[in-house]
Amino acid sequence: MVDALGCLALSTLCFSQARSEALLSGDWGFYNRVALGAPVIVALLLNLVGLAAVGFLGVRVMRRARRPGWSRLAAVAAAAALLIALNFARITHPTVDRWTEAIGRPGLLAVTLLVLAASFGWPRPALRAIRRLALIASPLAVLTLAHGLWTFLEVAAGPVWRRVDPAPLSAGPPSLRRVVWLVLEELDQRILFEARPTGLALPEIDRLRQESLYADNDLELTFRDGKTARWSTHPNVFSQARAMGYDTAVIGWLLPYPRVLGASLGAADWRSSDAHEQTRADTLGQTLWNQWGSLVPPVHVRRLFSQTVAELGDLAIRTTADGRFGLVLLHVPLPRPPGIYDRAAGRLTTRNFTRTGGGYLDNLALADVLIADLRRAIERARLGDRTWLVVSGDGWWREAERYDGHMDHRVPFLVRPPEGGRATHVDAAFNTLAAHDLVLAILRGSIMDTSDAATWLTRNPMAPPRRYTREGLPIY
Repeated sequence: MVDALGCLALSTLCFSQARSEALLSGDWGFYNRVALGAPVIVALLLNLVGLAAVGFLGVRVMRRARRPGWSRLAAVAAAAALLIALNFARITHPTVDRWTEAIGRPGLLAVTLLVLAASFGWPRPALRAIRRLALIASPLAVLTLAHGLWTFLEVAAGPVWRRVDPAPLSAGPPSLRRVVWLVLEELDQRILFEARPTGLALPEIDRLRQESLYADNDLELTFRDGKTARWSTHPNVFSQARAMGYDTAVIGWLLPYPRVLGASLGAADWRSSDAHEQTRADTLGQTLWNQWGSLVPPVHVRRLFSQTVAELGDLAIRTTADGRFGLVLLHVPLPRPPGIYDRAAGRLTTRNFTRTGGGYLDNLALADVLIADLRRAIERARLGDRTWLVVSGDGWWREAERYDGHMDHRVPFLVRPPEGGRATHVDAAFNTLAAHDLVLAILRGSIMDTSDAATWLTRNPMAPPRRYTREGLPIY
């Protein structure tokens, strides 16, 4: 019984990420996640008990070992299991991680080697100490099982989700004009156009710039008063476009667009971020796999991220080529790290572990491929003579300073009219929020080409922030 409790405690620590996402999501992180379902809780309980059972069998085998050499190996294995379990708790919980920052990585490595050496040199005292430490953590395991069972009963009772699902408009649009607005994650003006590394070819982005209005003093999307608001209680670009008679669609990432803006959309889909959701899924089998995958975070995060990008890319291409929609917003998590693209092979990968900056640059190349695919889909659907393409970013590259020592808070802003246009440069500073009115002006017919768009943007200037906080927030 004591051995079983100890193994269950270590199992609970190993699945800290899964436990945190399933049972401890009491903050705004719920907003960025899919609804909690019974498969998540069942998978967590099965994994906790399953890993504990494997550990218990290992303990029984250790107790049968009589040779001194086997005892030493058993002690080292038990110490390694304890250290691994504690490390998973450190990775999952920022508070624990901050405690360990006091000794740093060299200190953690020294402690690890010391514990393993002591276990090898004095196996029996080490096994007794490890057993006591595991028992100290056993109440956490018992509480986790109880909490999991209680949550399962709550979820099984069937909470009611009151939301308005997207529904297409029945009437046709007032004109053939349409806008496809692509928002890329951490798209950096300086890296993309002004300090692009040698050898990084972005032919589609360069071609797009030659046919578009382009602005190089666009500021990231910010709110001057710093206040938040409930999206669903205010008019937005989608509700206003629908009021004009244009149907709308959103394919996005990170934000639950269908849940929040469903009443303003004709179609919508989204994927949660790997930063918020690494162990949950819709089915029991996929959830079991994701929870085990969380035990290898670097590979698992890349697998989830590449899967998300692939799914969103397919949805984005299909939606862009659907002529029913007059306004399409595509929010895609590129080129933010981690790297998931192999430039040499031209395919997605989960083994891109290049140094700081390498993954971002590889993902930039993938974003270039996505833009090419979107434009190809528009042409194949014979929508090129009526589709405006707007490309912007939600913010600059957050790790740029680690890459080359420079930080630039500007993001690119490109507006390409149907059939292309002359390259037109705008150097006035403006907020990405201006895209709201710009898109509506295009749909109304007030803007017909890049010259009109440039004139419109120069009439809506915005002074840049005086400086930025350490967190990247603007100060005006």
